[in-house]
Amino acid sequence: MRALGVLCGLAALSGEAGLWAQPPSAAQGTEPVLIDGLAAVLGGTDPLDPPRPILQSDVELRARLALLPQDSERALFAELPRSLLKAALDELIGEQLIAIEAERVQIAAPRSMDIAHELGNIEREAGGRRGLVRLLARLDASQLELEAMALRRALISAFLRANLEGVNVVTDAEVDARMRSAGSSWSDESPEAARAAVRAALMQEALTRNIEHWVRVLRARTRVRVFAYAAP
Repeated sequence: MRALGVLCGLAALSGEAGLWAQPPSAAQGTEPVLIDGLAAVLGGTDPLDPPRPILQSDVELRARLALLPQDSERALFAELPRSLLKAALDELIGEQLIAIEAERVQIAAPRSMDIAHELGNIEREAGGRRGLVRLLARLDASQLELEAMALRRALISAFLRANLEGVNVVTDAEVDARMRSAGSSWSDESPEAARAAVRAALMQEALTRNIEHWVRVLRARTRVRVFAYAAP
């Protein structure tokens, strides 16, 4: 049913915030069936700006993937809090905005090895292949959805390399300042290992800040319609 939802997604944008399908064997006049919900739609302002739907099933998959390495049973079966679903949707919107911009500026298509690398990262972040397979089966999802996620992540990585080069350079003075402020947090590490860990943390913080800046800029100039998980 999830694959059918993707195919019917664009047709649903002119109606209610859901994906509806006419049963193929049904007689004329049979009520359509709701097969998925729209969480958000990006773009769609003109013929050169096609709408990009994000399905509620996409959001649920992302949210449960985030839970999987922490608590596999909760990730598989628990009802998800709205706050987690909203965070997952915001993450997907940010990814989609950057992917759209990457296509606009004609970033080269990711190589198969880059996509395979991202697939490996997704599996590792989920806590291993076994739990991931269980989750896909639980949600009636497929490997194709993970491959689409990996493709988008590889495209985003290429865009960030091209546009954020040098922004996450960390100086020795910044490392020293963070280590002084952290006090004894690194006392169990060798000096070299402690400095490497601090430098990596500062680089990640800088990268996160710059990605958040890009998302704010792109969201300000892109039409984003949100249909689900908004704050009550």
